[in-house]
Order: sequence, then C-alpha cells, then structure tokens
Amino acid sequence: MTRKNKKAVSLMVSYVLLVSIIIIVSIGVFAWLKTISNISPPTDCKEGTSAILENYTCTDGLTGGIDLYLKNNGYFNINGVILSVSNDTGIFPVVYLMPKFDEEPQGNIKGHSFFDEPLKPGEIITANFSNIDGNDMDTVDFNNIRVIQIQPFIVEETGKIICQNAIIKQNIENCMINQ
Repeated sequence: MTRKNKKAVSLMVSYVLLVSIIIIVSIGVFAWLKTISNISPPTDCKEGTSAILENYTCTDGLTGGIDLYLKNNGYFNINGVILSVSNDTGIFPVVYLMPKFDEEPQGNIKGHSFFDEPLKPGEIITANFSNIDGNDMDTVDFNNIRVIQIQPFIVEETGKIICQNAIIKQNIENCMINQ
C-alpha cells in the first residue's frame, strides 16, 4: 500500500512541475515578445482637452463659407481644429472645406485651421472656412450644410496630435454656402 501512495505523490509532483515550467516559459515568451514588438500606444491629447462651438455664421455665393466661433472649454491649449461637413444629418461628415485665408503658417491643408497663437482655456476664436472642397478644389456640390464635425488638435515637437476623444458633431440650421 505504501508503494501506491509513493507513486501517486510522484505523479502529482510531476504535474506540478510541468505546470510550473509552462507558466515560467509563458512569462518568458511574453516578456521577450513585449521587448521586440516596438508597439507604442496611440498618441492622443490629454484628457480634458476640449472645444465647443459657441456660434457660427454662413455666407453664400462664390466666396461663401462658414465662420465658426470656437471656445476652448478644456484644461489645455489647442492649436487648431479640423472641420468636415455634410448636407445630410444621417451621413457622417466627410467633405473638408478649405481655410479662408491663405496666410496659414503650416500651409493650406484641407479641413484644417491652424491658430496663430494657441487657444487657451476659456478663450474664443473664429475659424473661417470657404466653400471650396479640399478633396478636389471645387466648390461643394450642396447648398445647405446640415451637420458639422469639429476635431481639435495640438502641435508638439513630435508633430500634430489629433484629439480623438474631443470630437464634436453638431447639427446646424440655415447654413447656405453655395448658390
């Protein structure tokens, strides 16, 4: 009877050793893969970076567009916004208008409005966009903007960081920009 008990203990010890070795190897493989993978988390703005649309005005005609009065209601400075528009509230805004003024320090990038000075918390600024579609440099093919999406961004030494968690999508009324 003692021989059977010794055999059972020996079998149990071998199972414990096997499971321990598998756990140790798994931890080692995980640590090795973590060091060689070079995956960094996506860069985003600090939590609390935010802007709101205070008001807007629309002008129609050949030099039409939309002027956005934006307020930084977050805790950190923002360097600009990206605007996309649509004429249907059921469609995600994908048309990028161009900044109205050519003196953008970073150049004209479709949908982007770079501020001359960073917008500090509590401050209001006007971002002006023309009715030129940045995709093909032609006027937009709809008359009435019904929905806009505004996304703030910041500029650091490493480049532009788009604030993924601070997107504003807002329905608007009576915004005729093209006739």
